[in-house]
Amino acid sequence: MNKLVSVFIIFLFIHTVGFSAAVSASELKESPIIINNGKIISGRTLIPIKVVSTHFGYQVRWEQEAKMVTILGEDTTIRMKINSNEVSLNEQKVTLEVPAQIYNGVTYVPLKFLSDVFGANVSWNSSFKVARVQWEDQTILIYTELKRIPDLTDKQIDMLSKAANEAAVITDVKYAKVHLKPYFTDKLLGKILWNKGLPFRIQFDSKHQSAVTYLNIYHSEAVVTQLSYFALHTWVTRTLEFEYVDDRWKISQIDFKYTYF
Repeated sequence: MNKLVSVFIIFLFIHTVGFSAAVSASELKESPIIINNGKIISGRTLIPIKVVSTHFGYQVRWEQEAKMVTILGEDTTIRMKINSNEVSLNEQKVTLEVPAQIYNGVTYVPLKFLSDVFGANVSWNSSFKVARVQWEDQTILIYTELKRIPDLTDKQIDMLSKAANEAAVITDVKYAKVHLKPYFTDKLLGKILWNKGLPFRIQFDSKHQSAVTYLNIYHSEAVVTQLSYFALHTWVTRTLEFEYVDDRWKISQIDFKYTYF
């Protein structure tokens, strides 16, 4: 095939798939605000009160002698005393599940405080130990025991892509089971070993691929599509789906598809 035509096809593929990836990412709207110092105390999720001042647009004042926190908004005044379950909201009493507390100089309030007092939409993801707060047009992720999942790097994608190439043909099942385990989820590796390889023996590289698209707001799953020449006017795409498990990125699914130009 003419080299110039090949280059054009690769350019067209990368930019077309890359555009689709950008659309998918935009569906998640803006990137969420990440906060890493939430806490779980006695089964209750506590968040730093700074979330309210920094991201909700309220002023937070601290009265050292009275151990009192005052939160001021345009038409809202909230007062709470450290180690007390009672909160004054515009002179009306609100009772918290657990009191405001201080840890390492940081004032914490229960997560439910945001929904009870501010009306924010609050949810809890037990898998990632993260609270998700939806406030107007903002999404805030407050991590507690676990830190934010690290994004896939180019080096990791290249390494996983090479592992997928190696998995195309399995000649020694015992060796492959040990060698490929760090790169594939147990479920996918089991399928590869059972079939002694993948449907296509074609080799792919990370140079001819789309941008990474993350499939959820927690960035725990991602996808990349790669392109490789097969025959006259025929190319094959390989879509790699990744999942963050066992404190590392692994391939969880591999799909192939013919592409005609």
